[in-house]
Amino acid sequence: MAGFDLKEGRYEERIMSDDEMWLALSCVFSSKSRNDTSYKYGFLKALLDNLYNVDENLKLTFDQVFSKFGEIYWNLILKHGLKQKASTNDERQSYLEQVLYSAAKKYNIVEAIAYESLTADMMIDISHQVKMKCKKYVVGALFEDTRRIFYSFSKKEEYIQFNPGMYEFVCKHKVVIEKLNYYEWARFLERVNEEKNTVRLLDKIDESAKRNNLSYYRNLLFNEFEVHNCFYCGKPLRPDRIDVDHFIPWSYVANDELWNLIPMDENLNSSKNNKLPDWDAYYKKFCDNQYILNETIQTNEKAREKFEKCKQHNLNSIWPLEELYIQKIEKERFFNVLYGRLHPIYESAMTQGYDIWKNCLI
Repeated sequence: MAGFDLKEGRYEERIMSDDEMWLALSCVFSSKSRNDTSYKYGFLKALLDNLYNVDENLKLTFDQVFSKFGEIYWNLILKHGLKQKASTNDERQSYLEQVLYSAAKKYNIVEAIAYESLTADMMIDISHQVKMKCKKYVVGALFEDTRRIFYSFSKKEEYIQFNPGMYEFVCKHKVVIEKLNYYEWARFLERVNEEKNTVRLLDKIDESAKRNNLSYYRNLLFNEFEVHNCFYCGKPLRPDRIDVDHFIPWSYVANDELWNLIPMDENLNSSKNNKLPDWDAYYKKFCDNQYILNETIQTNEKAREKFEKCKQHNLNSIWPLEELYIQKIEKERFFNVLYGRLHPIYESAMTQGYDIWKNCLI
């Protein structure tokens, strides 16, 4: 049975060499891989962007993956007008293009607006429609292309579970894999689109998964958590001048998860940019802030209401709601949970060349 037709698949449980794992991933980019559309590249990006949202069993739900997948393709297709398949005699659209154009018509969207400008309800509806249509093909196709060792999946139970060996390998080489994926994706899009639409193509792909709306987080921090000072330098912050820093840079984690956010002076943020903070200097303070934030959420009704709105945009992971942002969690347990999630990502980013930021104001 062809990979795209599989209803479920199981990865092979065995020890694999780095060479074998590189070979499995390189098959996605090989000319021998059948690519009538760009969706394997988009699906791989959706998986890479969700690497740090897995649960303790390295599982992702289809909702998590296809939420990102839908966001990517909304921006590429509707915002940038990029075709994702070669033209045919009947000019028939792909299934995904049909879903997205139908959604735009349903919500009377006539301008090329970014996905982040949609309401939360629109996003939920669109990602559901994308999931129901696209899970039929792309999940099994990428499973087959990666030699059945990347992940297991079930279309019925709607989950993907990474092979532990492959998961560790992909985290270790995430930056390189992303660059390879972008390069082959751009080559494909150049072949199927008019030249006028392929200007700044790599930038369009990179920007297809833009940052989420952080206004709910700012509102929660300033009004209920009463954070009025920069985390790194202590400088007073104005409500209209609060910048939000990703403790581990957004360029590496590619998400806006609450457990990685901290308030920061906007001028200092431009200095930190895509660098890592010094772990020994800032991690404990970061944990303290996160713990107090959770205490506020659990004991303050207004803060809880704002948190419920915030999590629609800033909590795609399941584990924080089950293990971190919960009632009556002891401080030591909170710190251990956050450390267990954050430190491996930090170490991985360092391994892949991210520099340590030197705060010039202290």
